[in-house]
Amino acid sequence: MDVQEQYSNEARIQLNFFSFMAIAVWICFGVAIAFSFAFHMIVTNTSSDIASESTIFWLSSLMYGFLGFLFSLIGSALIYPFYNFWCNRMRGQRVKGKFALVKRGL
Repeated sequence: MDVQEQYSNEARIQLNFFSFMAIAVWICFGVAIAFSFAFHMIVTNTSSDIASESTIFWLSSLMYGFLGFLFSLIGSALIYPFYNFWCNRMRGQRVKGKFALVKRGL
């Protein structure tokens, strides 16, 4: 198998649904952690009673984080048709970075 690579600093790409969702999962996971942490910090700083340190409060913080992840993921799935339409119209999404175009020969 012969593999040839051609490098570039700029590319136009259009992700399929599964690649788009693979990236969205990591972004949504980060949003969920940040949302859960922010919710927890806001409530613990504004609440002075012991109830904010209970197990139920920790579980509710995690639940809000999970719901944030879930709704962000659903939003990403719903926005994909608009992304696909935009990429078709603009002939791809223009991105910059390090890219390698891989050609595989049999």
